[in-house]
Amino acid sequence: MTVLVTGASGLIGRALVPLLAARDEVRACIRDPRASNPLQELGAKVTLGRLEDADALAQVCGGVFTMFHLVGGLQQPDDHEVFHANHGSVMVAIQAAKATGVRRFVLVSAAGADLGSSNAYLRAKGFAEEAVVNSGLEFAVVRSAHAYGLGGLWFASAVQGAASEPPFVPGDGRQELAPVFVDDLARVLLAVDDARDLSSGTYSLEGPDVLSADGLAAALRGDDHVPEHGVGLAASARLNELLEVTLAPAAADLFERPSRASATPEAPDAAAVFGVGMTPLAEGVRRTLERAAPPGSG
Repeated sequence: MTVLVTGASGLIGRALVPLLAARDEVRACIRDPRASNPLQELGAKVTLGRLEDADALAQVCGGVFTMFHLVGGLQQPDDHEVFHANHGSVMVAIQAAKATGVRRFVLVSAAGADLGSSNAYLRAKGFAEEAVVNSGLEFAVVRSAHAYGLGGLWFASAVQGAASEPPFVPGDGRQELAPVFVDDLARVLLAVDDARDLSSGTYSLEGPDVLSADGLAAALRGDDHVPEHGVGLAASARLNELLEVTLAPAAADLFERPSRASATPEAPDAAAVFGVGMTPLAEGVRRTLERAAPPGSG
């Protein structure tokens, strides 16, 4: 079977591609040519560009059974670009999928996605979900709490904030989080592709451990130091300093919010539906930090 992964060089794509490549032909669409060789080493056939134009994307969709749409993300110049990256890209992908007979469309969305959200990223994800639901394609929308793994922006901010002196947590620190290990999210997506008779719908996914943002900082540090907090511009400035990048406003705002994807009748638990066991937070963090360690360091 042939599958297509858009945005394959990101956090989720890097976890998903090797799982798919073990049994499928994987076509990976990316923007950055520097990611081409690593994806080819994982077993993907890589194509550059094509993500802004439906006709160009359609040229690599022939014979594709499942399209995994992972394009988007938080780090965009402004809210308009956040919306374009996370909603406009979905419209392009749906058009290409429908034109070429793609059977199944899988979108990774975000906990809190809503058409009326004041956060540009969550609002864009809400509109993206609506477009997929109304596309006429067989589909799965996986609405995930924060996914963490090596290279993930949210996890990097959490680790850097916890490691600072004093520790720093955006928001009031009481916001609930249920982080999802990216390997688990990838295995859920693999199971969606495997489903012989997929029931099209929206699914929720959150990690097995629920804790406050302050609790996460304490777990990452291994102590009970009370963090400093910041909201709005103060939080954004501190995160920029810690990460040594300029976060998009939507990203800083998102990190102040809760991230839960509790199952509902309208959006059942993806892990339960597709039979995927979830990794405890401590184990997922340990494995992520091991991957970050220099070769031969441990």
